[in-house]
Amino acid sequence: MSNLQHLLAAWRKHPAVVKIVQSLENQTSVSRVQLSGLTGAQESFALAATIGGQGPANKNIHLFIANSKEEAAYRHNDLEGLLSGETVFFFPDSFKRPAFFDDLNPVQMLQRSEVISKITASPASAGARAVIVTYPEALFEKVVKPEILAQSRIEVKKGEKLDVDFAIQLLVEYGFVRADFVYEPGQFSIRGGIIDLYSFGNDLPYRIELFDDEVESIRIFDPLTQLSQRNLESVSIVPNLNTRFRQDQKVSLLQILLPGTVIWIRDFQFLLDRLQYCFERAEQFASKLTALDSAELREVFRDRAFLYPADVAGEIAERALVFTEQQGGAGFENL
Repeated sequence: MSNLQHLLAAWRKHPAVVKIVQSLENQTSVSRVQLSGLTGAQESFALAATIGGQGPANKNIHLFIANSKEEAAYRHNDLEGLLSGETVFFFPDSFKRPAFFDDLNPVQMLQRSEVISKITASPASAGARAVIVTYPEALFEKVVKPEILAQSRIEVKKGEKLDVDFAIQLLVEYGFVRADFVYEPGQFSIRGGIIDLYSFGNDLPYRIELFDDEVESIRIFDPLTQLSQRNLESVSIVPNLNTRFRQDQKVSLLQILLPGTVIWIRDFQFLLDRLQYCFERAEQFASKLTALDSAELREVFRDRAFLYPADVAGEIAERALVFTEQQGGAGFENL
């Protein structure tokens, strides 16, 4: 066992961590736990130790809401190191700069798609022992309802038949663009019996090879070297989650997380203030949109893919909460 794992094992025996686990396992009420005296990476150790045990409370999704994108990135890096073998997601906003809505970030949009796709792919087990690290600007944006997303996935399996003309029509409808070579999410190309497809929900593209109209092989490949990474039996293709769906098909991230999800917050008032700031900036930006702005950006604001701060606060209040900084008010179990 490494020194890091020895340290983490000691944290699991700490009286405060034991009390956190006991409080979260109490099914008769919504837990409110107030931690105090944590500095630096101690937050990460407390979270990692809490979900590292064997009790039922440790099987839940844990959502950590940092104060900023930079802080969230540091916390995500800490947790990946502490929780090797566990699933730790980073859930960003869709823009190059948080709360600046003039420029979408395709890489971060892909990250959001990946997280939503993975935590909703298998509702019975997807949330087990998973951690999602995020920040206010990312929570401000809506995500697609799981049932809508499931209906919209394109499933391609080895050995099954695939109508190329129908596939082209469906991909275009789902927001994909045909290109000579794929190099970024949302592109596809067809050369003879080979379909290269870069899904919005994956970090590398697929190569689907056909024999007549039957899927002969499916591989993940590197678009730069064109070398195969590994073979697959099936793929699930995800459409553009930002522009494919209407407002009534989108909800907050909190609404799609499984029952029993535990939310870790540093500063609840800061979260509310930041959400309000995002709301005001989005309203200002939407009022200045013109036909010269990108079609994708106009669709995001046309469908109002954002949340009211009060709605986010209400959804958070329904969950078990662990506060890592001193909060105002009563009703907390201080540790």
